[in-house]
This record gives sequence, C-alpha cells and structure tokens, in this order.
Amino acid sequence: MLGILTLPAFAQNTLDGQAKIVPEEEVNRQSLFIEAERERLLEHFEKAVEKYKAFLYDNGDNAAAWYGLARTYAELKDPANAVDAVKKAAQKDPANEWYAVYLAELYEKIGQAKDAVAVYQDLVKSHPETPAFLERLAYLSVLSGDPKGGLKALDQLEKMTGVTEAISDKKHVIYLGMGNIKKAAGELEKLADTYPYRLEYRHRLAELYESVGEKDAARKVYEDILRRDPDDTVAKIAVLEKSGSDLAYLNSLKPYFKDPNVSLDGKIKELLPYFEKLNKGLEPQAIEALLQLGALLEQTHPDEAKVWSVSGDLFYYTDQMPEALDRYRRCIKLNPTVFSVWDNSLAILSEQKNYPELRRTAEQAMDAFPNQATAYYYYGLAATELGDPDDAIRQLGQATLMAGNNIALRLDIIDQIGVAHLRKKDFGGAKMHYEKYLGNGSDKHPGILEHYGDALYQLGARDQAMEYWQKANAILPSPGLEQKISTGKL
Repeated sequence: MLGILTLPAFAQNTLDGQAKIVPEEEVNRQSLFIEAERERLLEHFEKAVEKYKAFLYDNGDNAAAWYGLARTYAELKDPANAVDAVKKAAQKDPANEWYAVYLAELYEKIGQAKDAVAVYQDLVKSHPETPAFLERLAYLSVLSGDPKGGLKALDQLEKMTGVTEAISDKKHVIYLGMGNIKKAAGELEKLADTYPYRLEYRHRLAELYESVGEKDAARKVYEDILRRDPDDTVAKIAVLEKSGSDLAYLNSLKPYFKDPNVSLDGKIKELLPYFEKLNKGLEPQAIEALLQLGALLEQTHPDEAKVWSVSGDLFYYTDQMPEALDRYRRCIKLNPTVFSVWDNSLAILSEQKNYPELRRTAEQAMDAFPNQATAYYYYGLAATELGDPDDAIRQLGQATLMAGNNIALRLDIIDQIGVAHLRKKDFGGAKMHYEKYLGNGSDKHPGILEHYGDALYQLGARDQAMEYWQKANAILPSPGLEQKISTGKL
C-alpha cells in the first residue's frame, strides 16, 4: 500500500494563451479577481468593493483591479474614491489610455473640468494621431472657461482632418460666445467656400449678418446665392427693395406667399418686424396688406400650427379679437404646446366675458401647462363669475405659489382671491385677505384698492371704503368707481 504523500496543490489553467499547470495560490488569486468582477456585474457593489480590496491587498500593481474598483465606487456615488482608484490604475499601466479617459470622465462629472482638460492634454501629447482626443479636449476647454484653448485644439484637429462641417460649426459657436462676429462669420465663409454648392452655409452666413444688423453684408450674401441659384426664393425675398413704403413692400411679397414651395419660415421672418410697427401705428392700407399676407399663409400652409399662430397674432395686434381667437383655436388643435397662444386666447375670452369657455379653456391649459400660473388665474376668474368661488379660491391658491417673480400677475391673483371671498359674502375673510398684502406693492394695484374698499363698505366702515375707492380711481378711473364715489354706495 502506497503511503500518503504531502505534495503542493496544483491545477490546470491557461496562462499566456497556453494550458499550463498553475499553483493553487495563483488559482485562488485569479478566482478572487473574477469574484470581484462578477459582483460588480451583478450590481452587488458593496460586496464588489470588498472583493477588489481583498485582491488588491496582495496584488497592488494590478491596474485592471484598480479600474474595476473605480467603476464600482462610481456606481456607489463615491467620486472621490473612484478618482483615487482610477488614478492608481493609470499609474500602474500608463500605456492604457482608457484609464485616463475614465479619469477625465469622472472629473467632468464632479465639475472639475480643468482637471479633465489636463488629462486630455496629456492624452493628446501621447496619442497625437487620435482625433477623438482633440475633440474632447476642445469641448472640455470651453467647459472649463477657456474658449481659446478650445479653438487651439480644434485648429489642431482641422490640420489633421481638413475643413469639416463639425469642426467649423464648433469654432463658429465658440467665436459667437466670445462675441467675435467677424471670426464666427469667417468659419461659415470657410464652409461656404469649401462646399460651394451647399447653399445652406451661405444662408446661415446671411442670417448671422441679419441677426447683428449688418444688412448690407447679408444682402451681398443673398445676391451671391442668387448667382448660384436664381430660383432660391428665400434669397429672392431677402433682396427685394425695401426702400419704398411698407405698403409697396408688403404687396411685393404676395407672389411668394402664394407659392407653397417657398419656405414658410422665410415668409414668417418677413412678417415679424411688422408686429413692432403695428404697436407704433401703421397706415390702414399696410395693415390690410399684412392681413392679406396672413390669409395667403392660411391658404398655402393650412396644416402648419405656426401659420394660425402668426395669423392670429396679426388680428390680435390689430384689435380684431374674434378673428384672432378663431385662429388661436385652430393653432391649439394642431399644436397645443405653445403657451403664448393659450395665454392670448384666455385674455380674449376674459375680455369677452365668455366665462363658460374661459373656464373650459383654462382647465385645458392647466392640464397642458401645470406650472403656468396664468392659466390658474383665468380659471379662478371664470369660476368666480360662474358662481363657484370655493373652487376659484383653491385654484388661485395654487396660482399664488407659481407666480414667482411675476409681481403684476401675483397682484392680480391676490385681488381675484379677495373677489372670490366677496362673492361668498365672506366680507371679513376678504378684508383679512387684502390686509395681509397691503403695503407690499398692492397699494398701487387699483383692483385690490377698490375691492378692499368694497369689503370695508360691507363691514360698515364706509368712510374708509370711500378712501380706498378714491385711491383706486386716482390710479385707474372707471365708471363703476366713479359711481361708488358719487353715491357712497356699492
């Protein structure tokens, strides 16, 4: 019988791509690392940290383990330890650029963009042939507040790749942010010259000049576009002679507005300057020409929500409220996501005293825009007028919280809550409500002053009521106030 021999334990494993007999100690070492990786992949992050630490206690030079530990700490929202661990990974294996990339990613996430820039500066030096590192360096430089560093990186990248839309776009945006319009335009010119038949670059250049008021420069670009494409309708409209009267110019636009193939945005752009002119006063014939252009938009682009919004605005600013409201309704059906259209609709319904529709429309607006205080205000106004002051007070209370720094709206809401109390015949509640806000700007709000006077009158303080009615009338006279003051009664 053979005796039992005490021999070292061995196992078969694979090292360097070959099957070899491996000491048990090496097997256990590998197993501990694999267990740590498995726990991380299973998202058992606390256990993974323990396993990585146990492995690293005897294997501190293993870069992969430090990297795995860093990723685990990142999952545990522990950026400080994650950064420390991936730094060790990068120190142990400086040839592995992905450790440095991950370190920069962690720096960016914790708001240390300058440290991330330093990492990529080193990466660019060690891997000058990698465009992605230059792109990232440019982005992080701008993020860290160094736009010139970003431009330097993009210039290096451009030398490597040639002029591309992506690089010129980035440089264009950086120059705009720096306020250097000349160089921002230069990047668009470079693109336009590199790709001469891609006219969108020349259009962007013309639009840039227009946005900064350089009309002559914009006109030259549009003329250049027409030399390349005589049928470019946006350029045709842009070079129309605008030195004549408003009426003549608006009439000259009609053929283009009739053409459904002409850019809708280009047409609308021509109308926008006239809204300011409407506020200042425009001759009646020019106003009619504007409305005709709006009608042509409706005919040629009937399924575009922005058409009905613009056309509605034309009627709104010419004080033709029923026509404006009809167009706003159509706009909302096509696209209910523009609050200004709801806002104007609610204002018109309120002015018309159409309280049933005002309440319905305000409720729809509240559903579509739950954080817009104006919708709640109009709902409260309508509910009060429809004999439901308790519902009004609930919704107006919400509106008060949402109004924020909009002082004018906030005061209107405060006034309307008091009015709702008055409609409930809760005169004491109305008085207490108004007194809570007097002295915080509300003493300049004619509605608050008038309705506070109403509450005082109902409670028998008629001299005080007269005082507040007179204050309100001094700010904004009205027949109703004058009657109260002359009769001494509500």
